[in-house]
Order: sequence, then C-alpha cells, then structure tokens
Amino acid sequence: MERKALLFLIASFIVWRLFLFLPLFAADQKLSYRTGYEYTAIAKSATPAISNILNKLQLAPWANFDGIHYLSIAGNGYTNNFGFFPFYPLTIKFVSVLLFAQNPFDLTYFISAFFISNIAFFLSLVVFYKLLLFDYPRKQIKQIILTLLFFPTSFFFGSLYSESLFLLFLFLSFYFARKKKWFIAGFFGLLLSLTRLVGIFIFPALLYEFLKNEKRSLRNFLKSGLWITPVGLIGYSIYNYILQKDFLYFIHAQGNFANNRSVDSIVLFPQTIYRYIKIILTLPNSQYEWWVASLELGSFVFAGLALYIAWKKKIRFSYILFSLLAVLIPASSGTFSFPKRSRIHSRKSVNASGASVTESVRI
Repeated sequence: MERKALLFLIASFIVWRLFLFLPLFAADQKLSYRTGYEYTAIAKSATPAISNILNKLQLAPWANFDGIHYLSIAGNGYTNNFGFFPFYPLTIKFVSVLLFAQNPFDLTYFISAFFISNIAFFLSLVVFYKLLLFDYPRKQIKQIILTLLFFPTSFFFGSLYSESLFLLFLFLSFYFARKKKWFIAGFFGLLLSLTRLVGIFIFPALLYEFLKNEKRSLRNFLKSGLWITPVGLIGYSIYNYILQKDFLYFIHAQGNFANNRSVDSIVLFPQTIYRYIKIILTLPNSQYEWWVASLELGSFVFAGLALYIAWKKKIRFSYILFSLLAVLIPASSGTFSFPKRSRIHSRKSVNASGASVTESVRI
C-alpha cells in the first residue's frame, strides 16, 4: 500500500478512536446506568480496584454486555454461553496467557481484548482499502472509508466484541477471492464462521465468485480448497455435541439469553413484521421497549433499502449475496435484534388496589 493511503488510514483511525470517547465523558455527567441492567456491566464481574481503574480511563463501557461473556469464555471456558462463537475469546485467551494473566476480569485480559478488537479493526480498514481498489478510484475509496468510520454503529468495532475480527476476516475472504486465491479465501472464510454464526454465509458468496471465474467442475472445486470454508462451523458444531449432545446447541443456547429469539423453529418474515408493528402500536412511546422496537425495525428497513440501492448500482453480486443472507437471518428467528442480547426488563407499577407490583416486559 502506498504511503499516502496508509497515513490517511492511520490518521482517520486515530481520530475515530478518540472521537468515540467524547460520548462517554458526556454520559458520565448526564446519564446513569439503567436500573435493572447492572448485571450487564463489567463492574459486576471485576474487582472494585479494577473497575475503578477502567472507569477513570473511560474503558469500562467497551466491555459491557457481550464483552463480559467473551472475557468469561476466554478465562473460564463455556458454561451456558455457547451462542458466542469461539475464535474471538480464543484469541483473547492466547494473548492473555502469553502475558501470564490469571483472572478473565483482570486488566491483562481486558487490555488484551481491547487491543485485539482495535488492531483488528485497523487492519480491516487496510484490507478494505485494498479490496475497494478493484472497483473504485482512490478519492471515492477515502469517502467510503470515512463513511464506515463515522457510521453510527461503528463503535462496535472498538468494543470488546467480535465484530472487528469478523470484519477483518470478511474483507480478507473477499480480497483473496478477487485475486483468485481460493484456498486462502476459504481459510479466512473458515475463521469467519468460527467468529460469528452469519460468517457461514461467506461460503455461497465465495462459491459464486469461484463459479464465475473458474472452470465449473467438482474436481476443480475440490482442488481449489474452497471447500474448507464451512469446516469452522462444522468443527464448532461437533464441539457443541461433545459437551452438550446437541450439534446445534449454539442456536438453542440463544434461549438462555431471554431475547425472545425463536431457537426451535423458523419464524416467517411476515410474522416478524407483524410482531414489530403490534409492539409499536400497542406500547406507549414513553416506554423504553417501544424505542428499541422502533430502532430495530427502522434498522432493518434501512438495511433493506441499502441492499436495494446496492443492487441498482450494480455492486458486485457476491457482496450483495452475503449481505442479504446476513440481514435475513435475524428475521427468521422472530426478531431484528442482534443475537444474544437480553431483552427482558423489569419495571415497577401500581395495580388497581394501590399495591406496588413488578412486571417483566419482553419484546
């Protein structure tokens, strides 16, 4: 990569990373942690001394929610959290052990995970830049990179989540597919399917690229090595069977997170739409869950429009194919929310007799 482009990526990444701290400083002054959700904070698992350090450095929020599970898996292995795929916690474990870490919620584990996520995201920007060079001029590529960096949900890439590692493997798979290096593309596809469930959808996208560019024969396909792509998911399925006697326990385990996700059957797309419309029409807009449902439905509509625009603009079909499958997978489970996040909220109210009662709201 040319020096000028690399400097642009470094400068953009640093500005993005520093910018993400601004909302945290503002939130400290204006917002308190939501009552009933304290269990999602790393402070519930780390020692008071560690929590104090992380809070002073404005680092604690980057490990809340899913980050707690990833740290726990890295340090203690799987319990009821098989819905979180293994490659990211394995990477945390590997780096932390090299640094002689003991407790999954000590500073070494946290810093290891934090740097893994951020370094992986920076590397994904480098690979993304090189991937975009196949189709776009440099000036437009810079605009695309900045759009990715300052998109409202880009903060996930700086968190103790698997998204940044997932993005890196995704771009690497497509990059080597464009260079017709099928085995390497398949290898990164394998790692992709070990990082998040939707990673398996890289296989039909890579298969499309292969069939488009190579001689179509079974012998040629086997020789290419692209067939190794699903091995990651297959391996994790076998691991689930060994421990839980269920090849698909990583799907069924989603029920442990009470996120109202169907784990035993496919929910038809119209049913999911109807459910969200019902929530929006029946819940008062003063209720937190109304806003969550509106955001999730709005995000799904936005993704659908983006895919339509991509198709109209003739974006490479393999990119659209992967994105389409990745967007539709939540819709087949009854919700547009991200997998794994708990969606039960307890609230207090007063009944007709004037007594205080607690009720659970699940959407």
